[in-house]
Amino acid sequence: MAGIIGESVVQAAGLKEALEDERAALERQDTDALQAVVVSKNEHAAKLQALELRRSELCAAWGFAVGPGQMGDLIEWCDEHGVIDRAWAELLQLAADGNTLNLTNGAIIRLRQQQFETSISVLRGVTPGSDTYGRNGAEAGDASRRSLAEA
Repeated sequence: MAGIIGESVVQAAGLKEALEDERAALERQDTDALQAVVVSKNEHAAKLQALELRRSELCAAWGFAVGPGQMGDLIEWCDEHGVIDRAWAELLQLAADGNTLNLTNGAIIRLRQQQFETSISVLRGVTPGSDTYGRNGAEAGDASRRSLAEA
């Protein structure tokens, strides 16, 4: 179990680094770097999923019920020196950090997408953020309010 958790820490740290690289690439709008980061993120995530499956199967084989207390029960049962406990705490912290980074990166992506859609709407002569057609079937955009300078 210590080996599985230790390797999970390594993969989670790699995923966190990839998320940090993704943020930097998003800020620079570097599409080549983003493509490389996506590959790295996917590799780390796939390895983490496989490790989590092995951890879960091992816990089940030892008779520990699935749930939030599973690792606590296992640690209490066999971790006299705190090796698993420390690695598990580190893994949980890396997961929390990764989640925060992922949410931030998602917000940056949504903001850029919104800026792009606003620019396209202005160029098309429709109100930014409006649907192509309103409820009555007419175009929702108001051509008299458009400003090409906004694009």
